[in-house]
Amino acid sequence: MDFRSRLEMKPLPFWLTIRADVARLREEDPSMRNLVRGLLSQGFWAILAYRIFRWCYERNIPTQPLRFFIERIIECTTGISIPAQAQIGKGLRIHHFGGIFIHSETVIGERCTIYQGVTLGDLGGWGGVPILGNNVLLGAGAKVLGNITIGNYVRIGANAVVLQSVPSGYVAVGVPAVMKDEAGVVQ
Repeated sequence: MDFRSRLEMKPLPFWLTIRADVARLREEDPSMRNLVRGLLSQGFWAILAYRIFRWCYERNIPTQPLRFFIERIIECTTGISIPAQAQIGKGLRIHHFGGIFIHSETVIGERCTIYQGVTLGDLGGWGGVPILGNNVLLGAGAKVLGNITIGNYVRIGANAVVLQSVPSGYVAVGVPAVMKDEAGVVQ
């Protein structure tokens, strides 16, 4: 699917997205204990609150001021800010909570993984926001900023600052980020 066409994504069925998010919790260890631990994690709470309010937002169901209040509680208790306006595909996984901020206009594909301290945003009020493909991994402390496109199966290294688009299958590491292909060749 073309990245720009996802800007008009059709509403996803609520239970399908929740089921995909829960399935991501069982990938590493399918045990019931691991599932319960994942369901009780702060990352899943933040995703669940986002999914509920996104469902309402897509159907023009008014939720203010309740949404504002709940989003602030989620931010304070988990350190994760995911506005209902952000477009996020099914199967999102937040591995560790804290310091995660997603701009309201950001588009995130399916089966993406976010670690703590990640920021997806603009360049200080201007410059647009990133669009992420499917199966993107964002390492701890990564910053992806501006009107850029991150391809499918991209890995953004810990503490990387990404200010330019990254092609599918590449790894972006460093400050500012340098892109490397699978063979380690710098682009």
